Amino acid sequence: MIRFLIIILAVTHGRGAAAKLFATIERIPQIDSADQGGLKPEKVIGEITLEDVKFSYPSRLDVPILKGLSINFPAGKTAALVGASGSGKSTIVSLIERFYDPTSGTVKLDGVDLRELNIKWLRSHVGLVSQEPTLFATTIKGNVAHGLIGTPYEKASEEEKFKLIKEACIKSNADGFISKLPQGYETLVGERGFLLSGGQKQRIAIARAIVSDPRILLLDEATSALDTQSEGIVQDALDKASAGRTTITIAHRLSTIKDADRIFVMGEGLVLEQGTHEELLADEEGAYSRLVQAQKLRERREGEEAEELTTAGSEEDFEKNVREEIPLDRKHSIHSLASDIVNKRNEEKAKVEVNEDDYSMFYLFRRVGALNREGLHRYAIGAFFAMCTLFQQCFTVI
Repeated sequence: MIRFLIIILAVTHGRGAAAKLFATIERIPQIDSADQGGLKPEKVIGEITLEDVKFSYPSRLDVPILKGLSINFPAGKTAALVGASGSGKSTIVSLIERFYDPTSGTVKLDGVDLRELNIKWLRSHVGLVSQEPTLFATTIKGNVAHGLIGTPYEKASEEEKFKLIKEACIKSNADGFISKLPQGYETLVGERGFLLSGGQKQRIAIARAIVSDPRILLLDEATSALDTQSEGIVQDALDKASAGRTTITIAHRLSTIKDADRIFVMGEGLVLEQGTHEELLADEEGAYSRLVQAQKLRERREGEEAEELTTAGSEEDFEKNVREEIPLDRKHSIHSLASDIVNKRNEEKAKVEVNEDDYSMFYLFRRVGALNREGLHRYAIGAFFAMCTLFQQCFTVI
């Protein structure tokens, strides 16, 4: 009888857990990417317009992010969004991808409200490159091919797919390093792409974003996590990838967007000013000019600090220290300068090596016991019985 009650109790708990699980699986989100409804226009020009858009994230409804924002991104042009963190730049990208819908106002593509378009169709015409690219634990070819999912090229032959992948990698400056790899496009990138450098991962992400030839390209701080050398290569790849597309770039490094056709300076959910790089710099008291000056000052300080570190740890200083420690006028020709350096380092290393004979078993037990004086009696009892067990095992073997 007791066993039967236990089984009934387990079944009851299982039903409660299953109810929550199936409710989550069957839940239909407000923005359903699996919905087959919606418009699928035959032609995409690429003009994006935000009209009086207000937005707050669902988890923070009392915090307005966009406050009646109106902005237009012309088709085939490159636009840049700059501004302080929290000004709404990344939110605009999320609204264009339709990860969220605006609280009020409309976001339009070629004059059509995004809410009237089929979501899969919309996202198949939008390429996104984020700051931290997500690569899958498969080959380079497989990672780039993920950009073809949900597009007309998804069911193309392997030869056609590889041709598209190759072209996308050439445009993203990735074909050069891929071709030098032992297995080429069949090289595994590892979990999250850990076998590749940051610049290489970013170039593969760019290739994946443009492999389906989308009309709209969104770049969310795509070079901010890279060093100066990698940034230059990736930026050149982005310039090639954005040619002929409606490109929206979010950047903190203002040097990467100075050639944009239009720059929008964001602040507190609104556009503070807009224009080309030269037009915005003409106003020395403007928000963009202040951002440029602040960044130049920060880069100058970082450069000075890097120069100090480089100077402190340079090879010239090491050679100078070696010369001061070891005279160059050798008494015996069988000893070279290199061997003298090695011998001197070995002598210094020998001075700091630990002598295990100084740490007897009794010393170690005493040190450990001193660390826990309150439990010393338990430590002694445990040590005694451990020794008894050891002796027992010894006698058993004998």
